[in-house]
Amino acid sequence: MSSTFLGRVRRAVARRLDPAPATVRPTDPEQARVQTLKAARRRLRNGRSSDDEKAEVRRLVRAWLETDAEITPGLRGPLASAFERAWQPGPQPVPEPPREIRDTINDQFHRLFYHVSNRTWKDTWYRGVRAYKCPTDMWVYQELIDTIRPGLVIETGTFRGGSALFIADRLELAGFGEVVTIDIDVQPDRPQHPRLTYLTGSSVAPDMLDDVRRRVPADAPVLVILDSDHSRAHVAAELEAYAPLVTEGSYLIVEDTNVNGHPAAPDYGPGPFEAVQEFLAGDPGFEVDERCERYFLTLNPSGYLRRVRPQTAG
Repeated sequence: MSSTFLGRVRRAVARRLDPAPATVRPTDPEQARVQTLKAARRRLRNGRSSDDEKAEVRRLVRAWLETDAEITPGLRGPLASAFERAWQPGPQPVPEPPREIRDTINDQFHRLFYHVSNRTWKDTWYRGVRAYKCPTDMWVYQELIDTIRPGLVIETGTFRGGSALFIADRLELAGFGEVVTIDIDVQPDRPQHPRLTYLTGSSVAPDMLDDVRRRVPADAPVLVILDSDHSRAHVAAELEAYAPLVTEGSYLIVEDTNVNGHPAAPDYGPGPFEAVQEFLAGDPGFEVDERCERYFLTLNPSGYLRRVRPQTAG
């Protein structure tokens, strides 16, 4: 790897992360950073950089992108171009980029999708009802319904009822099953469906759990989706309460595991992802099904838990 090339990029990034002292004229480091990124862009475009150099540029660009400081206008073009050149698809069939590059691209788009929410997941509708979901996750849900053929789908966290309606429609189309959705609040004008039942109350209250258990079919799979309070403690309580209801081969889906920096909302605090990790460490009956994340964008990373072993007695 060219030490001169990497030295220039490292120095540029170092200056970006640790601004030059006030005694240095502000235009000098700015121009140096622009030229450095332009040089990196040219090497990537012309195919003269090695795989190691590409990986190093990717790492440095990622560090640059993840800083809190604003990217000045003069750097935006070269920086975006260098980021774009970190991976370019080749002839068909296109192999996946190296995992580090793939994850960087995915994480950046994930943050864009999640944080510009008023035009993405907060503006997602199903049959005129707000759903507050990622479309790729909704697609996975309908795939799982067709595969598992659940007799009961349990959803915690109803809000407007868009996702519950979507699930009820999928069950109606397939000709089996019901969906029960639980929330502490009752929103106005929630959609009605013959396969959909609304329950009001805490998802972990003893009387609520008794009601849900009475609805579990004796001879059909059960699918559970957790999407209520996203604090670690509440998700942990839901996992403990609802995991025993999930039948072998079916799924316990924990939504919004992407918050607290996985990779969105870094200041959220411990939430669903942390609860899932603790749950998996203590319950060998479930495994993360990464195939459910194959569309790259999911708001539930490591949240698709498939029961691979029946619950042990006691």
